Amino acid sequence: SDLFLRQFDHFDLRDSEVSFLTPSGQRAELAIPQLTWLNDPRRHRAEGLVSLSSLTGQHGVMQVRMDLRDDEGLLSNGRVWLQADDIDLKPWLGKWMQDNIALETAQFSLEGWMTIDKGDVTGGDVWLKQGGASWLGEKQTHTLSVDNLTAHITRENPGWQFSIPDTRITMDGKPWPSGALTLAWIPEQDVGGKDNKRSDELRIRASNLELAGLEGIRPLAAKLSPALGDVWRSTQPSGKINTLALDIPLQAADKTRFQASWSDLAWKQWKLLPGAEHFSGTLSGSVENGLLTASMKQAKMPYETVFRAPLEIADGQATISWLNNNKGFQLDGRNIDVKAKAVHARGGFRYLQPANDEPWLGILAGISTDDGSQAWRYFPENLMGKDLVDYLSGAIQGGEADNATLVYGGNPQLFPYKHNEGQFEVLVPLRNAKFAFQPDWPALTNLDIELDFINDGLWMKTDGVNLGGVRASNLTAVIPDYSKEKLLIDADIKGPGKAVGPYFDETPLKDSLGATLQELQLDGDVNARLHLDIPLNGELVTAKGEVTLRNNSLFIKPLDSTLKNLSGKFSFINSDLQSEPLTASWFNQPLNVDFSTKEGAKAYQVAVNLNGNWQPAKTGVLPEAVNEALSGSVAWDGKVGIDLPYHAGATYNIELNGDLKNVSSHLPSPLAKPAGEPLAVNVKVDGNLNSFELTGQAGADNHFNSRWLLGQKLTLDRAIWAADSKTLPPLPEQSGVELNMPPMNGAEWLALFQKGAAESVGGAASFPQHITLRTPMLSLGNQQWNNLSIVSQPTANGTLVEAQGREINATLAMRNNAPWLANIKYLYYNPSVAKTRGDSTPSSPFPTTERINFRGWPDAQIRCTECWFWGQKFGRIDSDITISGDTLTLTNGLIDTGFSRLTADGEWVNNPGNERTSLKGKLRGQKIDAAAEFFGVTTPIRQSSFNVDYDLHWRKAPWQPDEATLNGIIHTQLGKGEITEINTGHAGQLLRLLSVDALMRKLRFDFRDTFGEGFYFDSIRSTAWIKDGVMHTDDTLVDGLEADIAMKGSVNLVRRDLNMEAVVAPEISATVGVAAAFAVNPIVGAAVFAASKVLGPLWSKVSILRYHISGPLDDPQINEVLRQPRKEKAQ
Repeated sequence: SDLFLRQFDHFDLRDSEVSFLTPSGQRAELAIPQLTWLNDPRRHRAEGLVSLSSLTGQHGVMQVRMDLRDDEGLLSNGRVWLQADDIDLKPWLGKWMQDNIALETAQFSLEGWMTIDKGDVTGGDVWLKQGGASWLGEKQTHTLSVDNLTAHITRENPGWQFSIPDTRITMDGKPWPSGALTLAWIPEQDVGGKDNKRSDELRIRASNLELAGLEGIRPLAAKLSPALGDVWRSTQPSGKINTLALDIPLQAADKTRFQASWSDLAWKQWKLLPGAEHFSGTLSGSVENGLLTASMKQAKMPYETVFRAPLEIADGQATISWLNNNKGFQLDGRNIDVKAKAVHARGGFRYLQPANDEPWLGILAGISTDDGSQAWRYFPENLMGKDLVDYLSGAIQGGEADNATLVYGGNPQLFPYKHNEGQFEVLVPLRNAKFAFQPDWPALTNLDIELDFINDGLWMKTDGVNLGGVRASNLTAVIPDYSKEKLLIDADIKGPGKAVGPYFDETPLKDSLGATLQELQLDGDVNARLHLDIPLNGELVTAKGEVTLRNNSLFIKPLDSTLKNLSGKFSFINSDLQSEPLTASWFNQPLNVDFSTKEGAKAYQVAVNLNGNWQPAKTGVLPEAVNEALSGSVAWDGKVGIDLPYHAGATYNIELNGDLKNVSSHLPSPLAKPAGEPLAVNVKVDGNLNSFELTGQAGADNHFNSRWLLGQKLTLDRAIWAADSKTLPPLPEQSGVELNMPPMNGAEWLALFQKGAAESVGGAASFPQHITLRTPMLSLGNQQWNNLSIVSQPTANGTLVEAQGREINATLAMRNNAPWLANIKYLYYNPSVAKTRGDSTPSSPFPTTERINFRGWPDAQIRCTECWFWGQKFGRIDSDITISGDTLTLTNGLIDTGFSRLTADGEWVNNPGNERTSLKGKLRGQKIDAAAEFFGVTTPIRQSSFNVDYDLHWRKAPWQPDEATLNGIIHTQLGKGEITEINTGHAGQLLRLLSVDALMRKLRFDFRDTFGEGFYFDSIRSTAWIKDGVMHTDDTLVDGLEADIAMKGSVNLVRRDLNMEAVVAPEISATVGVAAAFAVNPIVGAAVFAASKVLGPLWSKVSILRYHISGPLDDPQINEVLRQPRKEKAQ
C-alpha cells in the first residue's frame, strides 16, 4: 500500500479485479475497467468505473469518486461518491433481507455519497432517481418504484438510521402521499424487564402514511412479527397515519414504545375485535403504559358473531389508558361517549389483571334510546343465544328510554356468575314501548316496561298494559337463564269479557278461539291469573292459569240465549281445563255447571256437566199462553261430551234427564198432565259439525227421533214423533216431519195458538215444509174428525195440504201469487148442537171476542164435490173469494143439491163503523116441494117450479142480517102447482109473515064447507122491495084455477107489524094488471096461494072479497072491507 499511496503521485488501474463478501453474504468480484488515482501527502483521490458481478450475474457499472484522508498511514477518513444507472442492489442488501423477503428484483438508477470516519462508514446519502423493486407476497407480486427519492443514512454507534425526507414512493401502482419516513436499527442493548433483557431495536418514524399503501410490506411485518402479520392480513387496515413513532425491541416486543396520530382509519373485524371505519385518534406511551384517545363519526362497526348488524356510530369519543407491569395489567376507559343508531351511551370501564390473581372488569354507563325497535342491533348473540335474540328482535318494536343503566363488576372469566360471583346488569326503563310477545299477535302499545338484563337472564315487568280492551297488571316476563332459552310470563288480567273476543279476532286464533268467542260472548269483568312458559327454540308453549268469573253473563249466539250471573273459577294447563262448580242463571232459572277438557291420544276432549231445578213457566222462553198453563218445577241433569279429533271433524254427544213429576200442565192433550204423576224425560244428541241426531222419550210411550243440519241456520232435516210406542221410531225416508199423535182437541190447540202460543216458532231454526200429522181423533169445530191424516208438502208454486179421514177427503193448494184452491171430494160436517140461545140470531163461524180482520188473507177458490152440513147433504158447493183490504168479495157462488140450484155473488166490507154486506143471485128448481124435502122441510106448495132473483144488502156481517138496515128487491115466479094444508111444517109458520094464516082462519069460519079442498094455480108472480127494514109489495098475484088472489101493502120487519090488503075474486081479468113478481120471498107467495085456496067455495056466491089486515105479526086484525055479490049473466 505504501508503494501505491506514497511512492506514486498518481497511477491508473486497468482491467483489475477485487474479490470480497457482500452484505448479503455472497462473494462478489469488483471489476475495475479503468481507475485513475491521485496522491497527495495526506489526501488521496480516485475516479473511475467499477462493475460488480457475482454468481448470479452482472449487477451494473458504477462511476466512483473517492476523496480520502491519510491518517497514520490509513485511508480512514473521507467521502466516496457513486453513480450508477439501472444497477442491481440485491447483493448489497443484508442477509436478513435475503433470508426473509422473497426479493425478485431491485434495479435502481442512483447516486450515493458515503462518509468514512476513522475507517468506518459513518453515513451517506442516496439519491434514487428511478427504479424499483419487486418481491413475492402471499398471492401476488408486490412492486415498489421511486422517483427522485432521497435518503440519508447515518451511523450512530452502534446503530444505523435511514431517513427519507420525502416519500416519493409508489407501491403496487399507488403513489404514497407526501411524507417522511425514518428507520433506525439499534444493536442489542438493555431494554429492562426481568433479568435485564437485551434486544436489537427497530425504530420507525413516519408521517402522512396511507395504510392501504403499505400492504406490500406486510410480508416484511409478518417476518418481523408473525402475530402482527396475521392481524394485518385479517384486518386489512386503511386510513391515514398522520404521525407514527415506534420503538420495537425485536427480541422483546412487549417493551415497544409508540406515539401516533391518525385519521379516518378503517379495518375489518378480527376475532372479537370489531371492524371500524372513520376512526381517528392518538396513541402514546408503551405496551406497558399507554394512552389512547379515539373518535368516530358516521361510522359502521361490523361485529359478526356478536351483533347481527354493524354498529352504526354517529359520533363516538373515548379515552383509554393502560398499565402493564410486574403487578399486573390495568385497562381504563374514561369519557366514553357514543351516539349510535337510536342509542346514546356515556360511561367508563376498568379491567384489572393482577399478577397471580383473578381478573376483574368494572363497567358503569348510562344509556338512552329514542327508538326501542332498534334494540336488536345491540343484543350480543354469542352471549344471549340465537333463539333469544330472534325473540327479542321481533318482540321489542318501539319505545324510549332516557336513564337506562349498565353495571358490570366481576371476573369476566366466571361470567355469567351462576353463583353470584359478580354482577352484570342493564336496567332499561322503556316508555311508550311497543312489544309483540308472540308473532302475529297484536303488539302491546303505549307500554311502560322495565327490562332488566341481569347476568345471563332478562327480567321484564310492567305495572299494567292493555290487551285489546282487557287490562293486564303486575305483568312480568322473565328469561332466567339464556342457555335454557325459555321465557316465563306471569300477569293478572282484568277487564270486560266482551273485549276478549275482538282481541282474539286479531290473532292466529281468529278461526278457532276467536270464532268460538263470537258464538260464546262473555260480558262483565273477568279476573284471571296467567302463566306462560314459552320455549324460545320453537317448542310447544305451556300456558297455565286460573280464571275467576263473578256475576258475568255469557251470550250463546247459536241459541240466541244468555247465561247470567255466571260465577266460579276454572284453571287450565295448556288445553286441559278444569273448572270448579260454576253457578249461573239461564232462562231465569238457576244452573249448576262444571267442565273439563283433556288432550287425548287421538282427539281433544271436552266434558260438561249440567243440572238444575227449573220452573218451566218462568223460563221466559215459552209463550205466555203456555206459561199460564204450566206450574211446578222439574229437576234435571245433563252431560255434554265433545271430541275434537286432530285429523278429522268434531263430534259430540249430549244427554239430558229429568222428571216432570212436580209439573202440572193444563195444555191441550196430549200435553196435559196433573202434578204428582211421574213423567221421565230423556233427550240425547249425537252429531258432528255438519249434523246431529236428537232423540228421546217422554214417559214410556212417547218417543221422538230427528236429524238436524248445521249451516248458516239450524235446519231440521227430518223428524218423527210416535205416541203409544215402546221403541224409538226410524227416521222418515225423506225430509219432513211425521207426528203420530193420540186423540187431540183441535179447538183447544187453536185457542192456544190464537193466544200467541206459536208466535216464536221458526225464528231460530228452519223447519221442513213436508209435515204429516196422524191422529185417531181430532176434535175441532164441535166435531170429531176420525182417523185423520193431514199432509203438508211443498210444490213448485207453493204448498199442498192433503186431509183424509172418515169425515173429509180434500186438498188445499196454497199457491204463490195465485188464489188458494181447495178441492174437496168429500166433506161431512155435523157439529154437535150447541145449547139453545135465548135469541134467534144466527151464530158466527168465527170467534166473537174480537173483530175479524181478513187483511192478508189469501184469495181462495173452493170446489166441493160432495158436502154435508149438519147431517144434511148440500151436494156441490163452489165459491171464489177475493180479498182487497177490508173487503171480501164472493163470486161464482154455487150450491147445487140436484133439486135446486142457488147462485150468489156478494161483498162483505169489514170496515169498523162502516160494515156492510150485499148478496145477489138466483134460486132455481123444477119442484119446490122436492127441493124443500131434500133439506127435510115439508111445504104446502106442491109440484111447482120456482125461479127467484134476489139482491139484498145490510150493514152487518153476512150471518147477522140487520132488519133495520135491510134493503133490496126480490122477484119471485112459481109455475103450475097446488097449495095443500096451510099449517104443514115450517111453511105454515112462515105464512104468518103476511098473517095469511089468520086470514085463512077467517075464511074457514065463514066458508066451512069448501075450505078443506086443495087449491090449484097456474102461476104465482110477485115483486117485493125492502127499504130500511120495511117490505113493500103491490103486485102479488095468484093465478088460480077457481079464483085469483091479489095482495098489496107493507110489512115492517123491525116493529113486526103489517098493513096489507087482500082481494079475492073468482075471475080476475088482465086489467087487474099484477105482474108475475113477488114482494117478499117464495114463502109470501105460498101465503097468497093458501089464501086463494080457502076462498074456493065463495066463487059461486060473490064476485069480490076485500080484506084489510093490520096489527102485529103474532096477532093481526083481519077486517072484511067489501063483499060484492056475483051478478047473474042474464042481468
